[in-house]
Amino acid sequence: MALPLVVMVIVMYFLMIRPERKKQGDHVTFLSSLKRGDEVVLTSGLIGRIEKVEERTLTIEIADKVRVKVLKIAVSGPAARYLTPAVDGDKVPKLEDKAAEKKA
Repeated sequence: MALPLVVMVIVMYFLMIRPERKKQGDHVTFLSSLKRGDEVVLTSGLIGRIEKVEERTLTIEIADKVRVKVLKIAVSGPAARYLTPAVDGDKVPKLEDKAAEKKA
């Protein structure tokens, strides 16, 4: 009777928990690799270029001479990931797809 429950927990781990942890790890790695000059998209949808990197915050230039200070966790991803024309219809290319293309 406990066997189906154990199998269900294992399946949930491999289908839900493990991929989410990997995604979080990739995002943390991305945030730690941010540097001056990188173009990023914030969770609010703003696009800007990093001017200054501090421990927990970034200063981002969103327009000429318009700089805002944001938390690093507000960065959604690199701007190129969202601004690149979609290959398959309206589907946004994933970060993993870009890394695979660079390696090939």
